[in-house]
Amino acid sequence: MALLLAGPAQAATFCVAVEHAGCTSRPSAQQAFADARDGDRIELGRLTEGGALTDGGRALDVVGAGEDETRLTGTLTLADAGSGVTGASLGALDLAGTATRVRVEGAATLRGTARLRAAAAGAEVRAVSGAPRLEDVLVEPAAGPGLRAGCDSTLTARHVTVAGAADPAVDASCAGARVVLRDTVLAVGGAAFAGGERVATTFSAYPAVAGRAGGEGDRHDVPVLALGGRLPAGSALADAGSPDGLDADEWPEDRDGLPRAADGDGDGALRRDPGAFELPAPAGGLPDGNLLRDPGAEEEQGGGWALAGPFARERYGGFPFPSVAAAGALGGERAFFAGGPGPGGSAVQAVDVTPLAPEIDQGRATAALSALLGGYRADADAAVVEARFRDPAARELGLVALGGPSAAERANATTLLARARADGVPPLTRSIEVSLRAGLATGSYADAYFDNVALAVTAPGGATGQPPPGAIQRPFAGIRVLTGLATIDRRRRRITVRLACVDATVGRCQGVLTLAGVLRRGTPPVRIGSAGVDVGAGRTRRVHVRIARRAARAVKRRGRIAMTLFAAVRDGQPVTRATTVPLTLRWPGEGRKRRR
Repeated sequence: MALLLAGPAQAATFCVAVEHAGCTSRPSAQQAFADARDGDRIELGRLTEGGALTDGGRALDVVGAGEDETRLTGTLTLADAGSGVTGASLGALDLAGTATRVRVEGAATLRGTARLRAAAAGAEVRAVSGAPRLEDVLVEPAAGPGLRAGCDSTLTARHVTVAGAADPAVDASCAGARVVLRDTVLAVGGAAFAGGERVATTFSAYPAVAGRAGGEGDRHDVPVLALGGRLPAGSALADAGSPDGLDADEWPEDRDGLPRAADGDGDGALRRDPGAFELPAPAGGLPDGNLLRDPGAEEEQGGGWALAGPFARERYGGFPFPSVAAAGALGGERAFFAGGPGPGGSAVQAVDVTPLAPEIDQGRATAALSALLGGYRADADAAVVEARFRDPAARELGLVALGGPSAAERANATTLLARARADGVPPLTRSIEVSLRAGLATGSYADAYFDNVALAVTAPGGATGQPPPGAIQRPFAGIRVLTGLATIDRRRRRITVRLACVDATVGRCQGVLTLAGVLRRGTPPVRIGSAGVDVGAGRTRRVHVRIARRAARAVKRRGRIAMTLFAAVRDGQPVTRATTVPLTLRWPGEGRKRRR
């Protein structure tokens, strides 16, 4: 993430209908503009004010509360290339600086290197000098041309939609006028182009005239657009724009504040749409059965995650993070996790999966790990989600990971993409530890983003392992193992274990036994056998557990080995209990050898 440079040391902030520390109040926008000096900031709250406003050649930063909140019904003139305005509705605009997220009811006049971005214009947008640029702009004039280039000027329009009654859509008839169109839609009922030199690169809604100047009589099929100039779902124009990623100086959002590149056609790859609006992919959401608390950083404190280092909760809409509109399109809410200001940030949450222990130990459980993962522009900061499967002693049985998309996969857009995988849960897993890790590759802030992090464990045909909410639960301690020393049957390579299901059990004791132990000193324990369990309440039963050949050889070599028997059973409520019992295996005749 790029760092913002501080303004002039003596810069002041003038506020109208806004109150906060460090703000000098003024009764009107007229007074604030009159008092401001070069490098000052003007903040405008909810207001409607008429009359012409001008920066007077001073570099001013004008910040409104939003297009529907701050209404300046006269002409705003920003003649200094360093001036900027954002978040306001304007009667008309004369611009040499930058205007972002504005709605211009009348004409917009652009000079020099002016930039009009993420904006709407209700009349023509005209370049009168220099080489101004339009990005992510909707132009809907009631009459006359949509875009006009003056003599000896070059107007560059990228991701612009000219719609409605414009006739022609683009007028470059003045001597030396030039219009450059990229990823632009001309959906008008009149002529597409009038005179001049036009350069159409990568995409135009009029491919029939690409590469030559349009004439007064040019007419072509008009693209079908939804209300407000947006692409309708399933549009043939979805993902039909340029395949290249966003440039470093390119505005990263569309007119609605959505990421400039998305997978609107559902083919799995992000690509620009032509026009002012980006058609987003269908919003996702959390899967059913998510076991994680606070999957989207909505809980300001706690929430089940243990945060380490600079790992942070951030809000959508705060610069330079994804917008509030992006959150809605992604299926997120207000907040998300980010790596934070520095390297090494992480968050960890452990989930108890004991209720599904019988299915897990039988190898019938699947863990689905999913998340929205992303980053900032072209930064290579990496987001990784890991799930560690741990046994009853918290030893790691396995690890799976989800990697976030690269900057190229995001088309250099500031966004999050859905990632998911499903894996078998290793037998004897009793908890799954989910961790979020952020890697810092550039800058001082780790722009690795996480949202809707989910872990769901399922076992087809298996019970939930817990009684329904509100049900009265009777005590259930699990099954009792009555055998402490088991002799291996050499011929059948098995042991016999005696079990008891206590009288008070609801229904039956049903589940699985798993035998594990250390076969070679200095190595971790391994599973060496398992068997199903089905014992009626108040009954005892002998269960045969077939053991692995290598385990039998180890017991024969050493005479006897202390191992562990894991019992995962469920009663009829259903309630699951997992118990751990020591069990020693011996080779036949081992006791007689010792007596000698």
